[in-house]
Amino acid sequence: MAINHPEVQIANAIEPLDAVSTRKGTTFRASIYDASYARRSAYLKLLKLEDIAKEVLCAVLARMLGLPIKQAFYVHVEPAIVPGHRTGNLYNLAFGLEREHYPTFRIVNDQIKDEIRRWPEALACGVFDEWIFNGDRLPNNLLFARNGVYWMIDHDEALPNSAQPIDLCRSQILHLLSEEKTELELHRIKRDALVIVQRLKDINWDDVRKSVITGDVAATGIDIHFEKYISFLRQRIEHMPEILTQSLGIKQLNMKLENYIASEDREEKKS
Repeated sequence: MAINHPEVQIANAIEPLDAVSTRKGTTFRASIYDASYARRSAYLKLLKLEDIAKEVLCAVLARMLGLPIKQAFYVHVEPAIVPGHRTGNLYNLAFGLEREHYPTFRIVNDQIKDEIRRWPEALACGVFDEWIFNGDRLPNNLLFARNGVYWMIDHDEALPNSAQPIDLCRSQILHLLSEEKTELELHRIKRDALVIVQRLKDINWDDVRKSVITGDVAATGIDIHFEKYISFLRQRIEHMPEILTQSLGIKQLNMKLENYIASEDREEKKS
């Protein structure tokens, strides 16, 4: 699913805000209007600037990589319209993510394994989660809409300050994809995953910076947080081959298997 225009947009919240039951109690459903005064439905999260930067960066990177995530917004929210008059930061700024027009639901039963394994973007999502250190995708943060369409949401557990670029996250989707696979099958999955890693290496970070800093948001000083996360991700890319070996549960680097898979690739290119 190719998604264009990764730039974060600016919007304003319209009352009323309806609270959504979450662990942190900072999420609301609301209508917003963007710079063109188009009205949209969105989820709003009242967060510290550091956490807004995390959500924004993950959303922009996901869209740049063609992963299924809705449009992200910086949303100005007047405390007076928030139940309890709460605010996440001094700038009355919230993170907004456009809501799907169709009903969505979470797959929380035993069907999730088969559904995810049939999802064409499962491997790309799994690699992305491992890269951003997100171990909190299933079942709550992948919404099923219709006709096999999924939407990624909620990255507030990604990019933890305690993580080091070389650390293993153990992506839930990669774990699911690697279950009950032979060593040869695992090597094939890693081969395909490394193609996705190359896409990470090809990211233009100047374009990322232009996409995440829009409007008057620069005046908040949020760029400091973006640079911290960007530094982590750029370093982590270099460790991804070894991280994937561990995350997929590959027991050892078997040269015979590597050579066999390489010969398969050559035959595919010929045909």
